[in-house]
Amino acid sequence: MKLKWRRRGPRRAWLLLRPGAAAQPWDWLLVERGVPSREGQGEPPNDLDARVALIIPGQLCSHFQLPAPPGLKRDEWPLLLEDRLLQASDQLLFACIERLPGQLRLALVERAQLDGWRKQCADWGLSIERCWAQLQLLPASAPGAGWRWPHEHEDLYKGVASDGREHWLSWPRGLGDPPAVPWATLRIDCIEGRWPAQLVALDSLPSLFEQRRVRARLSLPRGHLRLVAACLILATAWAGLWLSQQWRQAQLYRQQVLAVTGEQASLRQASVALKRLRDAASERQLRLRKLDGLQGQLQAWLEQHPGWRLQAVRFDGQRWHVHLDGEGPAPAWQDMANQAGAQVEVSDAGQAAQWRVVFDLGAV
Repeated sequence: MKLKWRRRGPRRAWLLLRPGAAAQPWDWLLVERGVPSREGQGEPPNDLDARVALIIPGQLCSHFQLPAPPGLKRDEWPLLLEDRLLQASDQLLFACIERLPGQLRLALVERAQLDGWRKQCADWGLSIERCWAQLQLLPASAPGAGWRWPHEHEDLYKGVASDGREHWLSWPRGLGDPPAVPWATLRIDCIEGRWPAQLVALDSLPSLFEQRRVRARLSLPRGHLRLVAACLILATAWAGLWLSQQWRQAQLYRQQVLAVTGEQASLRQASVALKRLRDAASERQLRLRKLDGLQGQLQAWLEQHPGWRLQAVRFDGQRWHVHLDGEGPAPAWQDMANQAGAQVEVSDAGQAAQWRVVFDLGAV
């Protein structure tokens, strides 16, 4: 008996496209047999027979690892980040990088930016097959190790702490060294150039932010009218079952609201309790926006005064604690606080070249 073996065809190459920041040109990389072979900037050559992958820049892609109940649906992922987002959830796209026991690893990108990048690829006549975050391209690190990928104004970090948790970070160089936890405890390898010389296995890398495809309509022959009628009857029965399940789900939601607000004597009192919870959430969002403004002011000041160094920062939900040391005139703390709508307390920590500053973001 003769056995016929089917030979696999050669694997097609990958063309990686990474958008540039602001008016900067795009970067592209051709990967053949898992090894980078050619790279360039701007529109890639049109003679490359390769699958196209859009690479989300690391500084424009947020990464979270959060506790999540089992069975959480895709449209419920934004609920895990209500207290951390500075934008409305409908302006963002969420993707799951990995599901862990009791946790989810999520990636976020602005919807408008991603749509603009896809349009640019379409204008070049390129069809996107995969979409990856930039830090997904780096090979997996052992616990206690990580990577640093320098860019023009910031460094991208990816590492695995001793407990096995993976961390991503985009850190502006104007802020000095990255936070001590966990980066000071990791053995960091540096990547040189616009692309790493060693990449993760791209063929098995899960894609993020995929576009949903619209299915074409099916036309049925006339002779299948009885089958169509039977399907309609089954659909009606299914709709009745679905309505029954929705009623049960509504009762479950009612119990969940009672668990949050407690037993209330009337619907009006329950509405008042929910309003208090929404007001508290709005206050948290306002404080986070103030914090974002203060961070931007301080970062700009540090870039203009290289003699000063950020030693420590801490945010307790209402107050932002900052510790600086350096030489030269200190920042105009009160002006920063006024622009952000906060109050400030300043102390020199007992030394002329050190300052401990507390911004109260909850003060009116």
